[in-house]
Amino acid sequence: MQQVKHLTCPEKKGIIYILILGAFSFVLKNIMELYFSLSGLFNALSSTVLGILVYSKNRRNQMNQTFALFCLSVAVWSYPYTMWPLVKTSQETLLWFQLLHIGASFASITYLHFVAVWLGIYEKIKKIILIGYGFGFFFASLTFSKLFISGIVPKYSMRFWAEPGPLYHFYLIYFFGYAIYSSYLLIINYKNTIGAKRSQAKFILIGIALSFIGGSTNYPLWYNINFPPYGNILASSYVILSAYAIIAHRLMDIKLVMRRYLVFLASLSVVLVLATSMKYIFDSWFYNFSSWGDPLILVAALFIFPPIKDRFYHIANKYFFSSLYDSSEVIATLSEKLRSTLEAEKIYGYIFDTLSSAFHAKAIGILTYSEKTKKYIINYNNGFNTGGQQEFDEDKKLNEIYIKRNRTIITDDIKTQFKNNKTLGILLKLGVEILTPLNVKDKTIGLIALGAKESGDMYNEEDLKVLEVVGAQTAIALENALLYKETKNFSVKMEKEVEKATRDLRKANVQLKKLDAAKSEFISIASHQLRTPLTVIKGYISMMLEGNFGALTKPETESLEKVFLSNERLIQLVENLLNVSRIESGRLQFDFKQIDLNNMVASVVEELSGNAKKKNLILQYKPPAEPLPKFKLDEEKIRQVVMNLIDNGLKYTKQGSITIKLELVNNKVKFSVADSGMGIRPEDMGNLFKKFSRGTGTSLIHTEGTGLGLYVARMMVEAHHGKIWAESDGEGKGSRFCFELPIK
Repeated sequence: MQQVKHLTCPEKKGIIYILILGAFSFVLKNIMELYFSLSGLFNALSSTVLGILVYSKNRRNQMNQTFALFCLSVAVWSYPYTMWPLVKTSQETLLWFQLLHIGASFASITYLHFVAVWLGIYEKIKKIILIGYGFGFFFASLTFSKLFISGIVPKYSMRFWAEPGPLYHFYLIYFFGYAIYSSYLLIINYKNTIGAKRSQAKFILIGIALSFIGGSTNYPLWYNINFPPYGNILASSYVILSAYAIIAHRLMDIKLVMRRYLVFLASLSVVLVLATSMKYIFDSWFYNFSSWGDPLILVAALFIFPPIKDRFYHIANKYFFSSLYDSSEVIATLSEKLRSTLEAEKIYGYIFDTLSSAFHAKAIGILTYSEKTKKYIINYNNGFNTGGQQEFDEDKKLNEIYIKRNRTIITDDIKTQFKNNKTLGILLKLGVEILTPLNVKDKTIGLIALGAKESGDMYNEEDLKVLEVVGAQTAIALENALLYKETKNFSVKMEKEVEKATRDLRKANVQLKKLDAAKSEFISIASHQLRTPLTVIKGYISMMLEGNFGALTKPETESLEKVFLSNERLIQLVENLLNVSRIESGRLQFDFKQIDLNNMVASVVEELSGNAKKKNLILQYKPPAEPLPKFKLDEEKIRQVVMNLIDNGLKYTKQGSITIKLELVNNKVKFSVADSGMGIRPEDMGNLFKKFSRGTGTSLIHTEGTGLGLYVARMMVEAHHGKIWAESDGEGKGSRFCFELPIK
């Protein structure tokens, strides 16, 4: 019997080490194959999503088109790249190598096309680009030829790798030649750019450099250099850095969805890598338990995804994109807060909280403008070191070009235009990056000043649009607050004065308080609750009509124009409400002059004759038989009354005529408008001249009436110590509106 040899302890350890080393090599090889496949998948998905987002944002923009084309070529290259590490035979590997070179043939030329369009030099190098596309189609058409890829063989640590054909060397010269030429164009133009474009060029250049360096690690093995394509994951660097340039430096306006896409993609990539690693470990080491391993991995992935995503959001929020805020939510929240107060200090606090949360600005200041001194006064400052200075002189040039036109000032963008400008020097010294005007109509209320972001990136297009709306909201809120403060101070002063007066003055003061309270309440409701949202609506519609949110179709444009006109009517209604408030509070001012009432009425009839012709109505004016004496009245106010009464006759008369008379009766001037329209019901007669009151059925004839016109007319006539009334024989029998003014 043969004697069994027992292994010594060192021999056993040696065998164990060999087994462990072999197992480690096997695992490492499989992990690397999985890495190559996942890197291709990551590049493919990121390129696809970014290309779709950029193209769908503005399909007609040539820069968006060429960038999307570049993304498409990288995606067409990356999807087949995902498969070659996973297949088991040389023929399958060859097929995927051939397919991936179709997309790779167009990567460098499409990138040059994008760079040329972005730099504005496409026409200058158009021939070079067209020749490049010719080479791209030539090499793409030969990828299945042995002249391009001669075969597939095992190579070093790789299961299979391709052997270059004769044409492959020329393909690499073309590929890297156009890539280097693109980088050369970026470098020489980088020196001549300033502001946002300079930052954009920097990130695009770094991104493409990393991408082509990473992608070039695929080529050493072709020439028997034992260096696997570890850097292939860097091929998506252009995606990440271009996306950062898009968002942080205003390259293209992709806004919130782009930011959230990047954070979501980064989070998902980490979870996928972890889940794939766990799956590999289960399949390799716990094979007998693989049936319940998949549910555990799925549960674990779902469990860890939220905290990973939150962590990425925090990092992006703090260091990359300033804030992943929702612009509509920011504006809506601020609007709600501003409506809740008339105190300036609270308004400043709301503005700071909103902008610091959205932009993560290092400093925020709010200045108000004094028309008397032509200076800007700091009312709120958080972060700016002004050295104790509280006032700044107005810069007439900046005021005319930017502030009066309600244009946001970006200090980095005006350096060239305003060289050696004193105000610009102050802004740069203080670290002000953005100045947003606060305007109400043609009146400047003040400015919002913003410092640099904590992340160091620039204010993007979305930030600027949000600031434009925030500026409009803040301007109205501050104006209301200042008016409220003035009214409040005036009331306090009046109370002190009235307390010193007689009992009659005290009684008058009680009535004055009631009128003042009604006036303040009405102004607050009308201007604060209505003007703010209407102004925001008007701003958004104007932005949409101007194409800031993308191109509109003709039906969309027509619909928005109708909405814009309706919004204008609402704004006019608010102005009418404020006029009513002025009348009732005694703040309406009159300018009495001697005028010829006959001439004024004749001019109004002439002005409205066109409306009558459109409706085929007879509009006739019967002047007084004898010339009327001139007497004092406010021509603008009485003209408004005459215009209103004649216009009402035209609106509520479908057919027939409208007759206007002016006559002298008992030392009074009587004006009347008689129509053959719908008439007035007896039950409606008593409510005609009340606020917001309209006759029964009038909305069927004219839908846009508010019930304020006759009320305002009555107040104007009564202010002239006259009277106004209406007459009608009933429904369908026409009506007659008259007023009398005493001759004084």
